[in-house]
Amino acid sequence: MVAILTTMLAALTFAWARRKDATWVAACLCLLLTVWLFLWEVWSPVDGFRMPWIDTRLERIETQAQA
Repeated sequence: MVAILTTMLAALTFAWARRKDATWVAACLCLLLTVWLFLWEVWSPVDGFRMPWIDTRLERIETQAQA
């Protein structure tokens, strides 16, 4: 997370200094680090990339059972 914030600050600093190429490099690096961190946090050796906290199958089953 520190690396992401550092690259974002670097991108903002380069943009303020009007260094367009360095700004794009830092912004793209920040985006890549963000995607990598998200995938690293979500992946599980047991479930793969399944995210049980947004699984709505149980809600649909309960709703259908009540009808």
